[in-house]
Amino acid sequence: MDIKRILWATDGSGEADLALEYAVYLAKLSGAEIIGVHVIPLPVQLLFESLREEDAEFRQWQTNVERRVSDRFVEVRNELLHSGIKFEGVILKGIPGEKIREFSRLREADIIVMGKQGHGLIESMMVGSETVKVLKSSNIPVLAAKKPVPGKEIKFSSIVVPIDLADDNETALNCALDLAGMTGAGVTAVYAIRLDMYAQDMPASALDIVIKQSEKELRERADKIRANYESSHGAAATSGIKTEVIHGLSPAISVANYASRNNADLIVINTHARTGLKRLVLGSVTERMIQESPCSVLSLRP
Repeated sequence: MDIKRILWATDGSGEADLALEYAVYLAKLSGAEIIGVHVIPLPVQLLFESLREEDAEFRQWQTNVERRVSDRFVEVRNELLHSGIKFEGVILKGIPGEKIREFSRLREADIIVMGKQGHGLIESMMVGSETVKVLKSSNIPVLAAKKPVPGKEIKFSSIVVPIDLADDNETALNCALDLAGMTGAGVTAVYAIRLDMYAQDMPASALDIVIKQSEKELRERADKIRANYESSHGAAATSGIKTEVIHGLSPAISVANYASRNNADLIVINTHARTGLKRLVLGSVTERMIQESPCSVLSLRP
């Protein structure tokens, strides 16, 4: 995960400011520049169906937004100047999710950092639905920022990676290892066994067999991925991968609870399986993970 250009998507909300803190954290680790982008929604998105571009009231509203965002970008640029981080602010107009995706490609961004949900006002760029739209359409990793527990600094010390044993995808775990190399974080690969309602009658001995077999498969998968990673990055590139098999009725909630119990700072998850089977398809596991997670979530396509 070579980070040279970070796209910070902002709507002026507190969550967007939090996302900026994560962008700065990553920029300091990688030496990347940060591009701030604010999308002013089209009138139809503001629910004013009859409002036209040339209406004076709308033009004044738009001017006020542009002035406020421009002032904020100048403020951020001046603050980051002291840290040696290059910053550029850009204002766009259109459909937020689409514009962010297009702009990230145009500027060859390596990662998008944004809040999980905007402030929800009429001029909000990113309510939860817009966050999901960006996640669905982005071809680069998207970090949905979550505020750490009080007193805890923004830092990746513990990374959790949900693994689907039915899919041989290695992208998320490789990405986590990249981040671990940058931050010194510990990495844990987690496989969540889904227990359907009828499984409540499953004998404990049968569940134990399933868990033990899953632990063996997960350990073998983690060892293989680590070996492949170290062969291309160097033997001292990683500090190891822990493995854990958990179970529950919902994989997303099971992983979120595990992350909470173990004070994880980040969850890294694939949004789609390479096969297109959508075992971890956005709108189900990944979307629920972002909603339930006690920490930030980095989602990426294989």
